[in-house]
Amino acid sequence: MRLSLAVKIVAAVAVAVTVALIAATKAIDFERYKGYIADLVEAETGRKLTFGGPVKLRLGLVPSLIADNITLSNPAGGAPGPMIRIQRVEAEVALPALLRKEILIQRLIVSSPEIILENGNWNLDSGRADKQASGTPTRFDLRELKIKNAKVSWRGTDGRQTLVAVHKLVLLPEQGAGTGLGVNVVGDSQGRTFEFTGKVGNLGAALAGKPWPVSLKGAGTGTIVSVDGTIGTLNSFTGLDFKVSFQTDELSDFLYMAGYGNGRGNGLLGPMRLAARLHDTGGVLALDDMDVSAGKRDFMFVSLKGAVKNVVALAGIDVVVQAETENLAHLDRVLNGELPTLGPVRVSAALRDAKGAWLASDIKAHVGGSDLAGEAGLHAGGRLTANLTSAHLDVADFVGKSAPAPADGRVIPALALPLESLRGQDVDLALRAEKLVLSGLALSGAAMEARLKGGVLSVPVLKGGLAGGTVNGAMTVDARPAQPLADLRLDLAEVDFGKLNREAGSDLLTGGVGGLKLALKSRGGDLRTLAANANGSAVLSLGPGRVHNRAFSLAGGDLISVILSALNPLAQSRETTEMACAVAHFRLKDGVAVTDKGLAVQADGIDVVGAGTIDLRNEALDLGFTPRAKEGLGLSLGGQMSGLTRLRGTLAAPSLSVDEMGAARAALSVGAATATAGLSLLGELLLDKVMADTNPCRTALAMGSHPSEAGGKGGGFLEGLFGR
Repeated sequence: MRLSLAVKIVAAVAVAVTVALIAATKAIDFERYKGYIADLVEAETGRKLTFGGPVKLRLGLVPSLIADNITLSNPAGGAPGPMIRIQRVEAEVALPALLRKEILIQRLIVSSPEIILENGNWNLDSGRADKQASGTPTRFDLRELKIKNAKVSWRGTDGRQTLVAVHKLVLLPEQGAGTGLGVNVVGDSQGRTFEFTGKVGNLGAALAGKPWPVSLKGAGTGTIVSVDGTIGTLNSFTGLDFKVSFQTDELSDFLYMAGYGNGRGNGLLGPMRLAARLHDTGGVLALDDMDVSAGKRDFMFVSLKGAVKNVVALAGIDVVVQAETENLAHLDRVLNGELPTLGPVRVSAALRDAKGAWLASDIKAHVGGSDLAGEAGLHAGGRLTANLTSAHLDVADFVGKSAPAPADGRVIPALALPLESLRGQDVDLALRAEKLVLSGLALSGAAMEARLKGGVLSVPVLKGGLAGGTVNGAMTVDARPAQPLADLRLDLAEVDFGKLNREAGSDLLTGGVGGLKLALKSRGGDLRTLAANANGSAVLSLGPGRVHNRAFSLAGGDLISVILSALNPLAQSRETTEMACAVAHFRLKDGVAVTDKGLAVQADGIDVVGAGTIDLRNEALDLGFTPRAKEGLGLSLGGQMSGLTRLRGTLAAPSLSVDEMGAARAALSVGAATATAGLSLLGELLLDKVMADTNPCRTALAMGSHPSEAGGKGGGFLEGLFGR
């Protein structure tokens, strides 16, 4: 064949194709085609597709359909405004199909789309309409998809919005890989660049309803993500089954990319690793085989293993959580709070949800030197229940550092009670501890029950063993009034106070088995106000013991030794003084603690009786002590024993002095006037009657009561207690 003939044939074919193409394009009404596409989309998704201009056909060897300003609406009842807004779409169509008046889209270029994801609006099957589209047949055999300059934002239920910019997304056929498409995505979030590469299945087959395999690996700043699995139905984005892995060198960077925090401004949190299976079997998005770890141990390290049956609703949780930190206060910079300085802290628990409650079982916690085990639950309405046990529990490990001493020279701090938290909580707590340490006192076999509801904290049970004796107590705090009400009952029986003294690091007292009874009511929002409004009684009674004769610090609270050292003439020649008994008995009214012959010590060679007041409103002291020599010791009230020892000043700065006997007569009769504080006396008890008392400890215990109330003439209980 001559060359000229071949050229003519080719030209003729070209003319024929051009004529046919022009005829085909004239036969297709592209304005009607817009309506056909819109109807097709609405039939499949229930959403309205709107074109902001005409659909144009660009002729050539590869014809293209071009449309500008396209929007896709949100589902009915969703947020106002479109879900998707696209500046331009170019769809390259197959020429043979176009000649048959059929549109077969093979390559799609989407420019500058803006996509807002919220409230599940990405499910394009949820609003499927019933009407059928009719018009020009359209098929997809996408061999290439390119998206340029996309903006995708995720708006959570809390209103927080995360913006991701996708600069480029390309799907291209893999060389020699059959129907698979290679994927390349480049974008950024919060100024941090990321890139995904991998492969997916044939997009046309996926749009036709076939499963779509996906295998992607992404990398960002110090972060690697991989996804490997299938999407059962791409249109509705359902039938998911993926193996997901994620790792980042610094969690704060990733959180910043996701729109949380301000990056490393919160400090370095440490790396994170995650592996899980993500699927939506039964139409519910779930995570199985989770293995997550995050953080670093000198800050906070957390690990989690288990499953979540419903990720969206955060339900069906069954995981084991472990967390540890050197100091809980390290979290302040992340939580923007003021956590106590506690540590080291190690906690593990099995966490699950059931019937509207969060349940934690197999709890194992170590805080400082303390441990806790048991179970807890957070129930509907915010009710918290806990049943805990401990081998060793020191309350100081959980309250952080002790409050600094008041700068105003007071002993009792103006420490505010957490009343707001009491008013808003609903808590049931049961605790059993082999050893419970409260303010330095170690209780063995301790048991406590507590109930907090409606602003009322009730501790009906607090019991345990203490230094060979027993402790029983109860407490109620009613935080509902503007001035909260407090009621405290405490009973220590058969306690070896000498042993307690040794455990505190002092050899002041040996023996001294006895008891302490407190019955106090008050009102106030801080400790100082509660002390200033206290009403009730306090009784300390000690049995036989041995007191060491040496100088003691008043501020150390060694009152018994101070009294004996100051008043007992025999103390100068002996290392110890044998004590038969000691009593401190106070009655409190409106913050004033009064004792009328309620202070007593019966010791070797001397008895001591005391009276006076402690004003808790200003912490002022005014206590007087007078001695009585034992018969047969050759002692008299002259010389060393002719004075009254007075303890004055304040709790923070007590002062000891000796007055003349005239002052003793006044100090030993307090009477009813002490209700107004101080020692302004209404009556006087003669000193000789005081000196005639053969059992001042019994008198102190019975302070103001009829003898029968204190055991009768024979002494009864008191005689058994003191061996008299």
